[in-house]
Amino acid sequence: MKRLSDVMKQVVQEILQGNKKIASNKAVNNSEKSESVPSVKNIKRPNYQRLKKEERLSYTKRNSRAPLKEPKTIGNKRSGSTSPEQFNEKSISALHSMSLVQGNVPKKHHTFTHGNNPKINKARIIGKTKNGGCVWFFPKLPKKLMGSFQRPLNSAAVGVVKMPDCLPSYLLVINEVIQNNQEIKFHLSWNKDAGTPFTAELYDDNVDRLGKLMNDLYQKLNRRSFKQYETYTAVSPSSWLSSQLNISKTVEGIAILEGISYYTSIVLMDSLLKNFETSDFNYEINSNYLLLSGNYHVISKLIAELKTEAARLISSDTDF
Repeated sequence: MKRLSDVMKQVVQEILQGNKKIASNKAVNNSEKSESVPSVKNIKRPNYQRLKKEERLSYTKRNSRAPLKEPKTIGNKRSGSTSPEQFNEKSISALHSMSLVQGNVPKKHHTFTHGNNPKINKARIIGKTKNGGCVWFFPKLPKKLMGSFQRPLNSAAVGVVKMPDCLPSYLLVINEVIQNNQEIKFHLSWNKDAGTPFTAELYDDNVDRLGKLMNDLYQKLNRRSFKQYETYTAVSPSSWLSSQLNISKTVEGIAILEGISYYTSIVLMDSLLKNFETSDFNYEINSNYLLLSGNYHVISKLIAELKTEAARLISSDTDF
């Protein structure tokens, strides 16, 4: 029979051995646990920004071997470049050929010169006015036709104006032309008698200039032909114009009312002389116009009154 002390000793030893085994098992379990469950520190969290950066860097490295596109500057252009954003001579030629095949011919600006082109140098009618007038242009006539005009023709071009009546406004137009173009020569057929046609021939060595002048003359004369009556004024008329109108060469100004009959002009002057007490002007009654001359400010006012009165009489005077 064991002693109590021995029993207690054995129990203590067993307990100690059991604790060691438990501790050993616990250590084993802890190590297994640590191996099976990773620690928080060892958990990998993906960094999306870093991944995107690495992808971009990786893409750049892969394409680093490809040639970089150079900026589109004159200094950086390569003579042999055939990139889609640049055009060399071959590509332009190809596009040009393609446009020709498709019928799209590039527009070109041509400069034409007169030279000996028969079409450009051909004589022509510039236009006819509403009241029966006409304007012609004759550039570089053959020698056989040079004797067909009123003056010996030594000039390169001739322009002609012919109107059914002689009106002072036609003289004003021609006077302006010859004053602004001293090189131009002219011949004039002018008569105050009713029914006498007005004819003017202009001669110039400058074909282009005379051609433009004749077109301008036609436009002015044609606009005038659309009006039944009209007024005109001129300050300090030239000696040539004064002599054509048979007025004093020292007159300050002239005023004209055109497109009215002889007897209607008398009606207008009767009203004017009775309503305006002034003697600082002269007047002349003709078959198809009324002419005032004298102080420019006075006659300008009077001609405006005459035009207003003429508008009132137009409905009652059948021979206006």
